[in-house]
Amino acid sequence: MFKVSIDGGPPVELAHGNLSSGFVSPDGTRVAYRKTEGQGASTKVKVIVQKMEGGPPIQEIEAPASATHMGWSPDGRAFTYIRNTTGSTQNLYMQPLDGSPEVQLTHFDSEPAAVAAYAWSRDGKRLAITRARYNDTDVVMFSGFR
Repeated sequence: MFKVSIDGGPPVELAHGNLSSGFVSPDGTRVAYRKTEGQGASTKVKVIVQKMEGGPPIQEIEAPASATHMGWSPDGRAFTYIRNTTGSTQNLYMQPLDGSPEVQLTHFDSEPAAVAAYAWSRDGKRLAITRARYNDTDVVMFSGFR
C-alpha cells in the first residue's frame, strides 16, 4: 500500500503483504487496512491501523474472515464492516479500537439478506443501508431505438 501527495512526488510505501480494503480515518491522520496471514484453516484476518506518515502499526485487531466493506465509524474510534451472521444473512458490525467486543449494529434475519453498501452521516447519528436479495435480478427490454 502506497500513498502519494496530492501535489505529486514519489509514492511512499505504507505497508506490504496480502492487503486489501484500505480506508483513511475521518480526521485523515490514520489509515486502516485488512491484512490476511496464513492459508487454509490457519488463515487469520487482521485490521491494521497505522499513522498516515507511515511507521510501525499502532494496532492490530483480529477480524472475522468474512468481514467485508470495512470503514471507519464517524468518530474514528471504531471500524465497521459487514459479515454473514445467520447462514447467508448479512449484518453490519462495529469493532471498537479500545479492544472491547464487537457490536452488532443491525439485526436483519430475512430477505433481502445481502447488505450491498452502507454510509454514515457526518455527525454519526444516521446510517444509510442498501440491502439486496441474493441471486435476484430483473431483465428490462428496450425497443424502438433509432
